[in-house]
Amino acid sequence: MGQIEELERELESIKYQVGQIQLGLSRATHAVVDIKEEQKKLQQMQAQIQSNMQQANMQQPQAQMQSPMQSQPQMQPNMQQPQPNMQQPQGMQSQYRPMQQGVAPAQSMNGQQSMGQAINQPMQNLQQFSTANQQNRQQFNPAYQQNRQQFNAAYQQNLQQLNPAYQQNPQSAFRNINNANKNSAESWIGKHLMGVFASVLIFIALILFASLIIPYLNDVIKIGLMFTVSIALTGFAFYEHQKRPGNTFFTALLACGIGCSYLSILVTRIYFKAIGDVAMYVLLLGWAGIILYMGKKESKLFQVIGNAGYIISALLAWNLKDGALVLPVLVYLLIMGGAFQYNFRKDNLQRTIQSCINLAIILYFATRIGHNVEKCVSLTVSAGLIVVISAAYFAAFLFGKKLINSANKTFFASASAIVFYISFLLLADCLEMPKWIALMAFFGVAAIAEAEAFLQRNKKENETVSFFKSFWITAWFAIAEIGTYILYQEFFDSGALFVALLPLAVYGVKKEYALFRNQAIILAALMTLLENFGEWSIIFCAVELVYAIIVLVMEGFVVKKSFEYKFIWYFYVQACIALLFWTVADKSAFGNDGFRIMCAVIPVGIFNMLMRMLKFDRDDKGVSNITALMVLDGVNAAGLLLGLYNIYMVEGAALQGINIAFTTALACVNVRRHFAGKSAEKLYAGIKFGIILIVSLITYDAAGYIISVATLAFAILCIFIGFNKIFGAKELRIYGLVLSMICVVKFIMIDITYENTIGRAISFLISGILCFAISALYNHFEKQGQ
Repeated sequence: MGQIEELERELESIKYQVGQIQLGLSRATHAVVDIKEEQKKLQQMQAQIQSNMQQANMQQPQAQMQSPMQSQPQMQPNMQQPQPNMQQPQGMQSQYRPMQQGVAPAQSMNGQQSMGQAINQPMQNLQQFSTANQQNRQQFNPAYQQNRQQFNAAYQQNLQQLNPAYQQNPQSAFRNINNANKNSAESWIGKHLMGVFASVLIFIALILFASLIIPYLNDVIKIGLMFTVSIALTGFAFYEHQKRPGNTFFTALLACGIGCSYLSILVTRIYFKAIGDVAMYVLLLGWAGIILYMGKKESKLFQVIGNAGYIISALLAWNLKDGALVLPVLVYLLIMGGAFQYNFRKDNLQRTIQSCINLAIILYFATRIGHNVEKCVSLTVSAGLIVVISAAYFAAFLFGKKLINSANKTFFASASAIVFYISFLLLADCLEMPKWIALMAFFGVAAIAEAEAFLQRNKKENETVSFFKSFWITAWFAIAEIGTYILYQEFFDSGALFVALLPLAVYGVKKEYALFRNQAIILAALMTLLENFGEWSIIFCAVELVYAIIVLVMEGFVVKKSFEYKFIWYFYVQACIALLFWTVADKSAFGNDGFRIMCAVIPVGIFNMLMRMLKFDRDDKGVSNITALMVLDGVNAAGLLLGLYNIYMVEGAALQGINIAFTTALACVNVRRHFAGKSAEKLYAGIKFGIILIVSLITYDAAGYIISVATLAFAILCIFIGFNKIFGAKELRIYGLVLSMICVVKFIMIDITYENTIGRAISFLISGILCFAISALYNHFEKQGQ
């Protein structure tokens, strides 16, 4: 690993130097572009001179006209030839020598006396061209030479800085880079896998040789040979590894030697029993120090080796029961874990892995070793130490950024909280603390996590992390409530937890903070559910109802922004009302089912009517929500059905009258809307009141003819209202007419008997008068055109 890191740093340096070279090349490229632009201008001027010369020599023989034109092909190839290599500075100057040679023939051509005065003007143009050419060369040649010199100097300087070894052997300077980039399967098998196989085979060979020699040796020689071979193998492999860190064979051999040293310590204690437990852990501690020293460069490899020995040594104490060894073993584990945590602190992955291992070791000590050993001072001190260390881990994961500076710290915070509380339970058991202290500590963990979530409420978090944080904190509080119910049920029945939860609920609703909002309803519902497993307390139900009403007022009449939360609390208040009055009725003298149902249903229906009157269905802008309105009407209809059921169930005229009055009141809640609405709603109102009338008469055991007379009177009322210009509806009139016809048929077919009584006669007389009234109503309104 050290060689790879060095190669990576060398590669970064080379990349930087190459960037500098590319910058110099870019500057030289710009200079070359400028030179090409000047060449194009010179070519244009030369083409203009050639054109003038051709015009001047039109009268000359064709053979003479072609002689000056032959210089042009000679000049153009020389002008357009590719640029020389940038590493040869003289190449740029050679561009202009052909140009001079191309101009010289033109000058000699213009010097011919045979052309005379006919070409005086072309000669003047040629002189102008030569003058401009010399001026341009004087302008851009120094600039080019200056840029070229700067480029060469930067290139040589960068080349010297790339790698000192480059000047000695340029090929070897880049061979390591090429080799470092080889990640093929062949390279991995040859370098890594075969090294592992080699260490395994050597390890097996050592075991086989030992099995052949061991029968002829005593214990002292065996132990000495084990340590000698292990230390010699480790020392040789370490020396070669330091000398050639890129050779993975020696890395694997070093790991093999370290493993042999670790096994030698264990075999000396477990098999030969030549040393005690304390001496074994001291030797293992020294072994861990060597691991940490060697693991400065190959940190990941030695972290695996060191933690393997760390975990194995911890598991050796699985059946530890000697109280005197508890503290030394814990000190060993803490030193090992702390040293590994510090040594592997630079890499985030290594820190995370080491934190998990250390937490697991603490949990193992608290659960296994702590319960194997009888209570003693050593165990108490050990429990106190692991409580402090686990609390430090919990605080570091919750508030700090040293161990894990990512969203994963939320998951580790919950795990460290569990380890801390289990460790605290061990300490509480050693000190024989009261149960309420352990319960308060449990609440304290959730309260600290809640405070951290509150402080971080304005920061954006991943949805998964945010959900898990809310989940584990709420679940922790829920477990605390369950523990309170089991351990201190009387305190739970007092409703004190609702009082403690109320500030969170009010703040969550007021500030629209989702965590507090959800906890307010989840924890309250859990307490209600827990109370259901025991005997209901009137005080608990009363405090619960007050708590629910306060939060409902905040959600439904102060904030009014969330339809979901508002109706969750609406139904929760309904449940609290029913539970309170059910509990009161159950503890009273009239403890029958009908009376309890009546006491539960009537307050719920009254509360629903109150919410309907207070326009609970409207939001913060005053707009009525159709879904909310339907929910209120649905609860009202359910109350009607339960009211009709209670009329049958309760015993006694007074209670029946109360239920009839309650059911009628519920039916009257939406009467105004029914009669202001469509015809179907008016018909629904008529059917609703008709059912209540008939059920009430049957409940009081009224005679059949009395039911017929009352129903006929109600039918006439429906017909009369149906003819009203404001509230009338044809459907309501037809309903009344059909109802009256049913009553007449019932009179004739059922109610008429051979028993002639004054009441029966009066009822028939009244019914006949009512039928005449129906006829009169139809005649009256027909004359008015209705």
